[in-house]
Amino acid sequence: MEGLPRSTYGTMAKGSVEDNRIASSSSLRLVLVGKSGCGKSATGNSILCQTVFESKLGAQTMTRRCQEATGTWNGRNIMVVDTPSIFEAKAKDQDMYEDIGDCYLLSVPGPHVFLLVTQLGRFTAQDTVAVRRVKEVFGVGAMRHMVVLFTHKEDLGDGSLDDYVVNTDNHSLRSLIQECGRRYCGFNNRATGEEQREQLEELMAVVESLEREHQGAYYTNNLYFDAQMLKEGMVSTTGLEYRRYLAKVKAYVEKQKRILKETQVSNVLLRVRKWMRSNIGLSAFLVICLLIFLALLIKLCIP
Repeated sequence: MEGLPRSTYGTMAKGSVEDNRIASSSSLRLVLVGKSGCGKSATGNSILCQTVFESKLGAQTMTRRCQEATGTWNGRNIMVVDTPSIFEAKAKDQDMYEDIGDCYLLSVPGPHVFLLVTQLGRFTAQDTVAVRRVKEVFGVGAMRHMVVLFTHKEDLGDGSLDDYVVNTDNHSLRSLIQECGRRYCGFNNRATGEEQREQLEELMAVVESLEREHQGAYYTNNLYFDAQMLKEGMVSTTGLEYRRYLAKVKAYVEKQKRILKETQVSNVLLRVRKWMRSNIGLSAFLVICLLIFLALLIKLCIP
């Protein structure tokens, strides 16, 4: 694999807008998502088979801004977008919206795959928050283009990743795998040579299967349309148009948050109705008890 130096928004790639359109239609775009410190940057380096993203073991994330790097796989261009801490519960300041806006700008017209990076055996509440944040940032539809990538695959030893996923007692992880259409793979980010090539082949097999499922279509939404218009116009990131774009980014994220809350309430009510229908006798008894309680309460309150 031959990679190109990483770049960030503001350092536009060389070539005309038309060249960028052609490249975007033939390349595979991957966006790395997940909680801070889960190994996104190291995973990006493993995919590109070279050190392009800064990755270092530590308590704090090394990635401060969205970055992208490119390479090739079997003759096809691959672009990987690495992301900072925009999938944390505490991420709420203006910098976060700028990072989200940059992520959209770097991955226009839209990614083929979101790679949710998580450490094998350590899927925590923070990972669950990160999944929800992905839905808030990109929309619920992004889950149809999601692949779960487990790092530290070497910890399995002689075990099978399939067996691990099937037998896990982590209900949040099982729910995520189900929601992603059981698309997952494992990486050893310290692998080199043949092992690195084999795990990359496994990932690409999952990615190609996902592409066939969507007939080659990438994920996009209204905000990606705005990002593409801004990027093709080569508008300055300090200008009025860019500020308007960031306002749209914030509005989109806030809208997705409201949709998720409303959906969550609707799902709870739906489960309650389903339970009542399947337990008619008990439901009737509970309703009668509630009516009796209300009648007694009214009687006590009225002199």
